[in-house]
Amino acid sequence: MKQRVFLLVLLLIFRFILGFIESSDYPQESRLKVTGNIDNIYHNSSECIISVGRFIINSRSNCTFSQHDNVQIIGRVNSGVIDRFLGRLWLDSAELIVLESDVGATTNLLGVTSVLRAIRENSVNVYRRYLSVPESGLVAGIVLGYKNDIGQNFYEQMVKSGTIHIAVASGYNIMLVGGTVLAVCFWFLKRKWASLLAILAMLFYALEAGGDPPVLRAVIMAGTCFWAALVGRRALSWWILFVTGWVMIMIEPRLLINTSFQLSMAASVGLMVIEPQIRELLSTRHEKMSEILGGLGILTSLATMMMTIPIIWWHFGRMNWIGIVSNILILPLVPILMITGALMQILPQVFAWPTFVVAHWMVGVIRFFGS
Repeated sequence: MKQRVFLLVLLLIFRFILGFIESSDYPQESRLKVTGNIDNIYHNSSECIISVGRFIINSRSNCTFSQHDNVQIIGRVNSGVIDRFLGRLWLDSAELIVLESDVGATTNLLGVTSVLRAIRENSVNVYRRYLSVPESGLVAGIVLGYKNDIGQNFYEQMVKSGTIHIAVASGYNIMLVGGTVLAVCFWFLKRKWASLLAILAMLFYALEAGGDPPVLRAVIMAGTCFWAALVGRRALSWWILFVTGWVMIMIEPRLLINTSFQLSMAASVGLMVIEPQIRELLSTRHEKMSEILGGLGILTSLATMMMTIPIIWWHFGRMNWIGIVSNILILPLVPILMITGALMQILPQVFAWPTFVVAHWMVGVIRFFGS
């Protein structure tokens, strides 16, 4: 096992060296013209970071672009050594122009994305109709990763309270969906069928959340984690998880700095290692309580929270002791809200009230700690 890990690490280092050699073709301070489709957009109150292939720009306050827009960027290369090893290049003083898309080349993509957007918009409309503001926006963010209905003021309160991560369709949400479905299905089905339903639930959630590449990558990571758990050997599960992450990084080294990838890996470790240890420790003293908490998905939330909080703090920069307290008061209720929020799509008149009660509690916590 150690020899195989050592070999994979050597291959990964070699992959980084190749990326450095490729990026060295673009000298520092040289001006480039780049044309392509926008891959990802990260936007907050002060930044708008856009990536087109390996090229990244910070458009500052101007963030009127959409993912998959065909754009032309003219800027000056300004990247450090780590950026070059990861195969990414920052362009400073960049000018970005939106070009007309090639209709023939994008018809299939637009057809798929339009269907996903229509399904997502119909789902969000259910929350808009039966829930008040900001509860409707919060539920849409937690269940679907849809942040457009979260007002700017409430968004800032979520950031200050350290809870903004619950409204982002990330690896944490994916693992939470799978872990909750798995825990509930354990009451009725064998582990094999429960794991299969959990994987299908994560895939359905990813598609309904927009089907973005980071979310689909999280599904691959989580699905592999669940399949590894089926094997029943912890060492082999660790190996499968490690190899899956290794393959993803070999294909795209920039995943190392991708928030969704980091949360997916951390949440996978939490589910595979931390949760079983917590369950075992609790069952030795209070077996009945362990079963109840596990069935409600609370142990899943606790395990993933322990692994993801450092990553959340690192990326959002505002996770403090207050954020930990607010997360303790909110995260155990997230699985319940996701279940009632999903059931609202089927019977909105029945599940609107319990969904509102849970969401209203979360809104109160967020406003208290984010004020």
